Amino acid sequence: MSRSCTDCQIILHAIDQIFSDGLNNKPDSDPLSPFTTGRFTSGLKGWEKAATEGTCALCKTTYFCHSTEKTKEVHDEIERNDPFLWELSGACFDGWVRLALYTDRGGWIGTNPIFQKLSMTREEAHQLEALGGHAGTSTWGPRAAWSLRDWLEGCITSHDECQTLPNSSLPIRLVDVIPSGAGPKPPAPTDHINALSVDAMPHVKILPTAGLSKDTRYLTLSHCWGKSVPIKLLNETRALYEKQIPIEDLLKTDAKVFREAIWVTRCLGYQYLWIDALCINQEDGDEKATEVARMDQIYSGGAANLSATSASCGAEGMIFTREDNLYELFPCDWKMVEMGQEKNDYLVAYVDENELGEEPTNKRAWVFQERILAPRVIHFCKNKIFRECSKEQMDELQDYVPWINIPKQASQAHVNLDLYKGFDGLEEEQILYHQFRCRLELYSRSALTFPQDRLPSVAGISKAIGRYMGLGEDQYFAGLWKNDLPKALLWQTDYTLGNRNWDPEHAGYISPSWSWAGCEALDIRHKLDTPPFEDLVQITNIWTVPSTSRGSRFGKVSDGGLTLKGRLFEIHRKRIGDGFLISIQDGDVDLRDELYFESRSIQTTRETAESPEGSLKEVNIYWDRYAKDRERVSLPLWQVDASLDSVPWDAVDPEILYFLPISQFQYEERARTRIPMAGLVLQRENKTGRYARVGLFDTEAPKWHGSNHELRMRLLKGRMVELTII
Repeated sequence: MSRSCTDCQIILHAIDQIFSDGLNNKPDSDPLSPFTTGRFTSGLKGWEKAATEGTCALCKTTYFCHSTEKTKEVHDEIERNDPFLWELSGACFDGWVRLALYTDRGGWIGTNPIFQKLSMTREEAHQLEALGGHAGTSTWGPRAAWSLRDWLEGCITSHDECQTLPNSSLPIRLVDVIPSGAGPKPPAPTDHINALSVDAMPHVKILPTAGLSKDTRYLTLSHCWGKSVPIKLLNETRALYEKQIPIEDLLKTDAKVFREAIWVTRCLGYQYLWIDALCINQEDGDEKATEVARMDQIYSGGAANLSATSASCGAEGMIFTREDNLYELFPCDWKMVEMGQEKNDYLVAYVDENELGEEPTNKRAWVFQERILAPRVIHFCKNKIFRECSKEQMDELQDYVPWINIPKQASQAHVNLDLYKGFDGLEEEQILYHQFRCRLELYSRSALTFPQDRLPSVAGISKAIGRYMGLGEDQYFAGLWKNDLPKALLWQTDYTLGNRNWDPEHAGYISPSWSWAGCEALDIRHKLDTPPFEDLVQITNIWTVPSTSRGSRFGKVSDGGLTLKGRLFEIHRKRIGDGFLISIQDGDVDLRDELYFESRSIQTTRETAESPEGSLKEVNIYWDRYAKDRERVSLPLWQVDASLDSVPWDAVDPEILYFLPISQFQYEERARTRIPMAGLVLQRENKTGRYARVGLFDTEAPKWHGSNHELRMRLLKGRMVELTII
């Protein structure tokens, strides 16, 4: 049983009291308010000492973070040694209480375990502990294998939302992990899983699929290549690997992830596994192009995807030794136990934090679409195994504590149309486009070795959406669907998460400027698409050119353009005093001298209320280039008329740009109707007269807390012109 320090004993007493009083019996009617709070008397350093020395199980549970970034945050807080507090509140899951730790500065710190109360005999408690899941044990074993087999079969047979379209064809090759005569056929004896390892059963080969039924079931593997992959299918190894992959190749240090994936595949009762490096000839350019274009079919056609989620290279594998217990069991031994009483109360503590998106493999752009396309994903993490399908996402806690209410969450990766029926009054087609844009936002944060792969690495998702909607590649242009225009043009950058994905000066051509794909930002967002949504432009033509003669529009492009009719406004941008000011050259006599301040950063409600007298009206601009965005980082939040006294407007040469309003929409906020407008910021090419996108503007200023109605009305008055954006 777990030991506790004095502070944590007080916390556990409080949790027990909450369960005794009833989770619905809160002192405050506000559902978001905590049950109770307290002070951690030993402070941050006492908490760290108890955790690192292992004298308190709950301190250890809350202290150790599997995220490097979170661990750094903990250390920074400890150095400041601020007063340390705790809070107990209702968890997102019914029947659980959440513990959160924070400093008096208001910063949350450490991990947030959730608790459930169990009543059981001491014998049952010992049986529970004997089930495993402790530090020092392997994340893979008979219990995990059996549980995953049951989950896979249950999902395949009973989850309607997880059903996929039948395969039109198999991948060109598969890894045969149990060649004829090499060992037991699935279902394999998982109680003796070591007998299924590569060491015990070394016979593995590459199998061309031409002779297999298209209904053949197989698994897929997602992994980080690292600096290199030790085993690849090449021209010189193809014939050899189709007979048998030499055991010395499989035993290479960097091939650990392949060995363990083969082992897991056997334990789960499958004969075939798809691995990119082994099932595609890495020296055959045409074959690579063909199979890459079919990634949507390969991953969606697999029964499940095995993801080496926590491994940054092949040498780390996908099976780990747990560093921490999967859960902690605390006896409520402060209670008087009556003579002859059979059962005692226990608190089960469990850290449910899901950091899947921060794991090495899931940060890769190629893996991002693999995770979405696969109907089921099994994530092999350092301390536990997660399972994910369109219906749910959960970890393996239920395998070790089978009689408690296990928290389940909806998958954040899979596209599940049923979850969005009736969403904001959108039609089914709009829902799918909305889902596509949401996935692009998540995808934009993932890493690519080569910027030119931005479009190919999202092609599988695009094709899957197109196939569902009955749309072909003739409707797809550099990451945007034709029927989703002009709304899809309204993407914007967010540089608050970091600087950029690559240096645009050395990236080469990726996409037309109106496509998100060529933007270097680490984070791409889209404007809200809440109806009613009014288009202010008319698209007359759009085109892209595949980079090769045999290429697809879903892949790399070498050129593209967009012709439309809209209201185009020349603007002059100047640095005056402590900010950038915008003047609109539209010939409006009444507003000829009106200047608009270019908003610098997202502002809070308090900052908006404190805007100084004489502040200029604002316009928001999100620059596509990182260097442009950085121009205003250190500038004040506000610009006032008085700053123009020192530097006259006419004394500064302007940067000439253009505003092109794209759409406006209406929504209600605090009993007020708001109608913000959004559009593109363009730059004109002097030689061709065509335009390139350099940013996005909107009239929702001050940011998120206001609306520049005057500017919106002004931008509705221009005459319609035709222009081409490249």
